[in-house]
Amino acid sequence: MKSTATLAAASLLAFAAQAEPVTPSAAEDVLEAYGAELQASSVASDSAHTIDARIDDVNITVRLGNCDDTDACSYAMFFSTFDLGATDMGQALARTNSYNDSYPFGRAFVIPAEDGGSVVIGIDYVIDLSGEAVLDQEDVTRFKEVLSSYITHWSNSQ
Repeated sequence: MKSTATLAAASLLAFAAQAEPVTPSAAEDVLEAYGAELQASSVASDSAHTIDARIDDVNITVRLGNCDDTDACSYAMFFSTFDLGATDMGQALARTNSYNDSYPFGRAFVIPAEDGGSVVIGIDYVIDLSGEAVLDQEDVTRFKEVLSSYITHWSNSQ
């Protein structure tokens, strides 16, 4: 039994050692395999790329960062912003801070309305790809879960 566990651990370590940072093309492939509709992909700077996509009725952006000369990037940040109709900045901050205190994945933030209208809510989810992690469809699923959990939290805290 002990040798089976040791063999399994060694296999996992070998797989982890093969993990690599992700390229923009590979990230696009992950999104498309998930069923996302790609909207745009662009170079944001010498070391960052952005990919805009739509999944169901949600617009998301994936920002790949710490990219090297071969376009291998060591982190991916999923984010989305949306309007939930909140006009009270204090209430939006309180609900968002409560969410951030209660949920371990993703971070929510409030963007004040420039025109005095409703505030915009943003949510991001960062994946460090410099070690053992690999960007895959489960990450897209997790981000959708983060968005859903925030919407549920928002609705339940009214």
